[in-house]
Amino acid sequence: MAAHFTLPKSLLLALLAATAATPAMALDITVWSAVAFIMYGERTPLVGPTSPELTPLGAQQMFSQGTAFRNRYVLQGTANASSAADFPVYGLESNALDTNQVTVLSTGDSYVAAGALAFMQGLYPPQTHDYAYDNGGRSAAVLANGALVNFPLDGYQYPLVTTASLQDPASSWIQGNLACTLYQQSAIDYHNNNEAAALYNGTLGLYQSLWPTLFQTVFSETNTNFYFAYELYDYAAYMYNHDPQVANALNASLLEDLRIFASAQQRDLNANLTVSGKYTGDMIRAVTGRMLAQQVVNFFRGNILNSGANNKLSLMFGSFEPFLAFFALSGLLGGDDFAVFEYLPGNGGAMVFELYSLSANDSTVANNTVYPGPSDLFVRFLYVPDTDADSTLTSYDIFNSTQVNIPYSAFASAMQGIGFDSVAVWCDTCDGVSVFCPGMLENAGYGDGCSSGSGSSGGGSGGLRSQSGGMAPAVAGVIGALVTLAVVGLAILAAMLLGGLRFFFAGGRRGSHGGNNGTDKSGIFKKRFSFGSGGFKGGERKMADADVAVSKTGVGHERVGSWELRNGSSAGNNTAAATSGTSAADATDVESGEPATRTERVRSTIVNHDPGEDDDAIMADLGLNPVDPREHI
Repeated sequence: MAAHFTLPKSLLLALLAATAATPAMALDITVWSAVAFIMYGERTPLVGPTSPELTPLGAQQMFSQGTAFRNRYVLQGTANASSAADFPVYGLESNALDTNQVTVLSTGDSYVAAGALAFMQGLYPPQTHDYAYDNGGRSAAVLANGALVNFPLDGYQYPLVTTASLQDPASSWIQGNLACTLYQQSAIDYHNNNEAAALYNGTLGLYQSLWPTLFQTVFSETNTNFYFAYELYDYAAYMYNHDPQVANALNASLLEDLRIFASAQQRDLNANLTVSGKYTGDMIRAVTGRMLAQQVVNFFRGNILNSGANNKLSLMFGSFEPFLAFFALSGLLGGDDFAVFEYLPGNGGAMVFELYSLSANDSTVANNTVYPGPSDLFVRFLYVPDTDADSTLTSYDIFNSTQVNIPYSAFASAMQGIGFDSVAVWCDTCDGVSVFCPGMLENAGYGDGCSSGSGSSGGGSGGLRSQSGGMAPAVAGVIGALVTLAVVGLAILAAMLLGGLRFFFAGGRRGSHGGNNGTDKSGIFKKRFSFGSGGFKGGERKMADADVAVSKTGVGHERVGSWELRNGSSAGNNTAAATSGTSAADATDVESGEPATRTERVRSTIVNHDPGEDDDAIMADLGLNPVDPREHI
């Protein structure tokens, strides 16, 4: 097993000490690139009668944050009444969105992706007759007859938002905890923690006192305790904003107590650097922050290698886990500003990294500023906890340095010291079981592709990179997926030929969500053994005979106990997870289920259960054998 490598903190501090003589904050600067990780807006609760979705308030919060980013990096106001941005990104299109300049990566959760779209509406609002040069410019809007065509909705701009699913390696950069097996195991062990037990005992009285009036309709009494602190706060905060009775019964002080408890729980789950997984010192609880740290450097590298032409504005949208993990890894949780970073970020909160040069050192050619060399580039970190009117992006020093502005070389070394330099390293450290992991591990030199530890799991120079002559990681992932599909296909084919497996469509009446009074077609799996040529008449079957006859009432189905909607934190029901590329394709979740053995009206498409509720009774009621749910924390 390879030893884990992390850049010693003493070396990080030595690298950052070089910033002491460069007070760049007081000088004019030229921003070349900005990378941001942004929290989703308000959504419906994780646990409740509906699935989590972005609310109108959440969309407004994201739009507001997008507008704030526009004022800082793009242009203040509109094309007809505008002023210079506070810190404009050099060369960034001011009115028309250029998808070659702006990268948007989101988790696959609907409320996160929808929030990203709302943010982009604020960043690049509708513009009449403005067209990005690299997207075809004005000539792409002019027809042969001379007519000028505008985009619909008065110039609505269509952003390219890449959503990463569990089958996409890109997801590991922005939510590396979800498909990380050893993180999940460590989170489960949290219940055995002495500090957690002390908080459980110390807060039980408060939680139990709120159960009859606030939590009874959704949570069982036994699950109304500190171990479900985030889910309880998530539900209470939503109800406080939307239910007048709850707003009157639950004062702001009690809600703040619930927030404090939820923050303490999630800090231990995502920012505890003393807990190790596969390798000593691998800081498995902070895996999301380790992946994010490297991805920030990846985006800056792309900007530098292309002399500022690409990755001008790189936006990542997700949950709170990367925030807490990075706060701990960068020393913010142990610094003078601890009070700012000890809490969960609010809706629409953002942390930003800016890559810039000092205007006094810039050189120009034909009125164009020349992209500076790496030695003339600096980085600073900014954070805004929410979208409140009095909240603005504020600079903070990271890695316990005495300067807000850090030379790029020192910053990159420090970030690589805490980060994982590839998805393959993430797969190895996490014992990842994602479909792309075997190919990436083998390509990176981890033996047979199994996560056996035959390689460094550390970040920076300690991690293994893909071999230049090897198969590209994306290709390896595709091959792994195709092999999996081939095996499944062969298994189904064998079942059809040897076991009598048949597929058919049966008409059925909709349940409580039926839209039309007509019939609804539902795909159903049927297995039948026969000694003939197949079909319900065997060898006597004629071409005009239907294969199976069913009643018009059909069989109702219900999706119950979805693991994504149980016990999760806000990222707990994220469906996305994990890629090394800067772009990812949309992925579609495919579900299969056993046929019900009796008629049942469909009560809802998705039924959310209390986090601790046992599904055995439900499964038995459907005539199925109980299964162990795939839990997520």
